[in-house]
Parts: sequence; structure tokens; C-alpha cells
Amino acid sequence: MILVADSGSTKTDWKFMGEDNSFLFQTSGINPFYMSDEQIFTELKDEVLSKVNNSLAKIYFYGAGVVGEQKIRMEHILSNVFSGVQAFAESDLLGAARALCGDEAGIACIMGTGANSCLYDGIRIVDNIPPLGFIQGDEGSGAVLGKQLITMYLKRELSDALAEKFRERYNLDTANILRKVYQEAFPNRFLAGFSKFIYEHIEHEQMYQLVYNSFNEFLERNVYKYTNYQKMNIHFVGSVAFYFKSILQSIFNENNLKMGKIIKSPLNDLANYHLKHL
Repeated sequence: MILVADSGSTKTDWKFMGEDNSFLFQTSGINPFYMSDEQIFTELKDEVLSKVNNSLAKIYFYGAGVVGEQKIRMEHILSNVFSGVQAFAESDLLGAARALCGDEAGIACIMGTGANSCLYDGIRIVDNIPPLGFIQGDEGSGAVLGKQLITMYLKRELSDALAEKFRERYNLDTANILRKVYQEAFPNRFLAGFSKFIYEHIEHEQMYQLVYNSFNEFLERNVYKYTNYQKMNIHFVGSVAFYFKSILQSIFNENNLKMGKIIKSPLNDLANYHLKHL
């Protein structure tokens, strides 16, 4: 019996696989970089433990912020919550690579609330351009798209029609926006929420160019830095990549890049990966 988790900044998707049944469920995002041991322990105990039975043998947790010391810390917390269970914690980036590439070499990219990428040799990550977060990097992410949209709105760069639709939809003034970005928790989630507005108005040239330019910047500042990127399949996982995949495909066609898989969530592919490697 195994339990696989894919955790981002916004939500955690879980898949339990037993001898007779399997099921999916969802909880809040778990990021050890931003959360205390007690917060993570409580979240797991209250939201996850009750959903799985005592026959659980292994748990594989992939999440944002699970690197270095945080990996050891996360495995320790998991072992305390799920007593007697083998617990493995890895980065969401390795999870993306395993889900997208399986046992083959390729370039794996995350494009959701945040963004990241890596060069994967079929077993491990061999190179990674640091994403740097939505303030300094995360090009192509929902948070950056939202940040750019809000900037255009506040700087009066949006067309009158788009600006009016934005006002009617969100009713946010400058003070509210600044408070949510600079003073409240999880500003990346707040900003990424505006990617839905962009998607709903993607037929407008300003919104299309916003996404197009951000995706181009992601490729130029990240993917193009990897050795032999022109010859490798480049895969994507995440809601932003999934919903704006036609724009991604256009950019790939223009630059003769090799498009791999584009999936919304890595969970099912990750589960299949671990079933294969039991």
C-alpha cells in the first residue's frame, strides 16, 4: 500500500493505492520552507492520516521547498505522523521529472503558481537553473503573470475595456493590492489567482502578448541554458502550462524546439512511476 503526494504552494494532491482500491484527495499546500514542524504535523494528522488505513507501507512526498535540510526534516515529520511507514520526501522538481520523463532523459519544467526547470538524465537531476521566486525570477509562472497584470493595471497600461473588466471583477484599489502583496501571507497565491483573468481574456492582444513574452523569457533564462536543449524533449507540468499550451506550442514551432508532454498534474504519472519501481 503506497501513498503519493504532489504538493505545491497552493494545494497538495494525494493518491492512495491499496491492494483492492485507490483514490484521490486534496489538502492545502505544504511547504516546509514557510511552515513550522507543528503546522505540517497538524495538517498531515488532521487532513491525511484519517483517510488512509493502517496497512500503508510507503509514502512518497514531493513538494515545493523540499531540498537539502528540508528533505530530512520533512521525512522526519512524515515518519512521526505515519508511524511504522517508510517515508520519502523529494523536491517537486524531481517529482515533475519522474512524472514527465520516467526513465528517459529530458528537460522537465514546472509552470504553475511558481516555475522551475531541470535537466534530467533518466535517474536524477543533473542541472538546474535556480528559479529565484516570483520577485527575482519564476518567469512564466502564475504568480509572475499575475504580478505583471496588476502592474499594468495600476500603471494604467491596460486598455480601457480590460481595465474596466478588472475593476468590476476584483474591486481592488492600490492599498489593498500592496497590503496583500507585501504584508499578508502567500502573496504568490494571491498573484497567481489573476492568471484566470488572463486566460478568460486571452483573445485580447495585451493578454496574449503578456503570456507569450513571459513564456519566451522562461525559455531564454532557463531552458536555453541546458546543454543540448535543442535535441531534447522539453516537458511541462502545471496549470499555467496546461491552459496556455497553445501559446507554448506556437513558441516551440517558431524556435524548432522538441515539445514533450504537457500535463496539468504529475500525480497519476508519479503514482505509475512508483508502481513500476516497487
